[in-house]
Amino acid sequence: MLEPLRRTCSQAPLLLAGLLLSLVVLVATGCQTPSTTRNSGPSIQFAKYHLDNGLTVILHEDHNLPRVAINLWYAVGGKDEEPGRSGFAHLFEHLMFMGTSEVPRGVFDHVIEIAGGNNNATTSPDRTNYFENGPANMLETFLFLEADRMTRLGPDMDQERLDLQREVVRNERRERYDNQPYGQSFLEFWHLMYPEGHPYYEPVIGSHEDLERASLDDVKSFFAKYYVPANCCLVVAGDFDSSEAKVWIQKYFGPIPKRPAPPRTRSEPVKLEGEVSKTLEDNVKLARTSLIYHSPAFYAEGDADLDVVASLLGQGKTSLLYRRLITEKKLAKDVVAYQRSMELGSNFVIVATARKGVDLEMLEKEIDAVVAEFLESPQVQEEVDRARSSIEVSFWHQAEPLADRADLLNQYQYYFGDPGAIQVDMERYEKVTPDSAHDWAKRILLSKGRVVLRVVPAREKPADKESPAPSSS
Repeated sequence: MLEPLRRTCSQAPLLLAGLLLSLVVLVATGCQTPSTTRNSGPSIQFAKYHLDNGLTVILHEDHNLPRVAINLWYAVGGKDEEPGRSGFAHLFEHLMFMGTSEVPRGVFDHVIEIAGGNNNATTSPDRTNYFENGPANMLETFLFLEADRMTRLGPDMDQERLDLQREVVRNERRERYDNQPYGQSFLEFWHLMYPEGHPYYEPVIGSHEDLERASLDDVKSFFAKYYVPANCCLVVAGDFDSSEAKVWIQKYFGPIPKRPAPPRTRSEPVKLEGEVSKTLEDNVKLARTSLIYHSPAFYAEGDADLDVVASLLGQGKTSLLYRRLITEKKLAKDVVAYQRSMELGSNFVIVATARKGVDLEMLEKEIDAVVAEFLESPQVQEEVDRARSSIEVSFWHQAEPLADRADLLNQYQYYFGDPGAIQVDMERYEKVTPDSAHDWAKRILLSKGRVVLRVVPAREKPADKESPAPSSS
């Protein structure tokens, strides 16, 4: 199994773990194919197949540059954790870089970086994503490295690795949330929006207590359940030859034993019966308020309409909230609205930071007034078209880089079971009209159930209102 590492590292001398490593060029060839085409509609060319052990493979050739990207989505995120085990998915993202008996700690990153590549990973409430990008001659090495840790990381896990990354994750929580201005509001938001026991109740970063409780047996069991080929999709994108890539994929991933994929976590929609309010004190100079509503799930009916509504209300200097709160009345330092789309249900969010001396209640009343005016009548066609165009331009700008295109193919496979769903995605926005956007805005923003989450400078905390708890319905 170490042969691709030896070949990859056979020319540039490097002392690592007692071995002399150096770099070799592995050539991948293939015919020229466009990265995106527009025939009957937008598309990304790909081929999809499955290994006998259940691994889904998607190949996307693009020979414009001698680069390659691989992207793996495991169908496991924060929503899949058992009660008392919050943060496991994110903890495992870190553990996957801790090395195996075949690729000792540090070798994974070093081999990629010395060849001019890079790698990273992310965890969301819904999935965990690992990716590598680099010169096309690194493809076999990338595949070997990912297959190795899918095979060995769990069995090779030990207490030392677990303890080290447990502390890394806890420090990340302190730096990004506990000690970050306004960071506590992001942690608190999940508990206010969802009832205890709901898959989204705990933030992805997890709690210090749950991370401390994680045992070696817990971690090994988590790996054995979720890190199986049938629960993963591998995308290879860039300058490579598909026939050669298939040989390597079979060579490194094919021998991994077949195990059943765990069932997808499901949950009933959540409904808030009334306004839930919470005020947090923090080491900040300016007060901030967040108004949050439950909204349709990612790619469900209404999700695209609410993207358009968010654009009209609170994205850019021409948006309604920006003009009223910042330009005209000078109540806020910043304001934004967005649809946070997720698999089990989304959130429509409005966030505004007050100017110094501005009372949050006054700011919230003005936000509600702008929203009420917006809901009085549909927007004109020209404004909706402008919002849709802005979303489409942003989409294509983000989809242009090879690595992002690979991730997009994985995203469509995860949500639709079809990596070619780009046209379905874009058609959602083409169907948005002033009436449909207005209808969905009324359904969501006229709801009595919402979370009002405030952050105020320390020692300026007003009393909380009596707040009903969220419930599943």
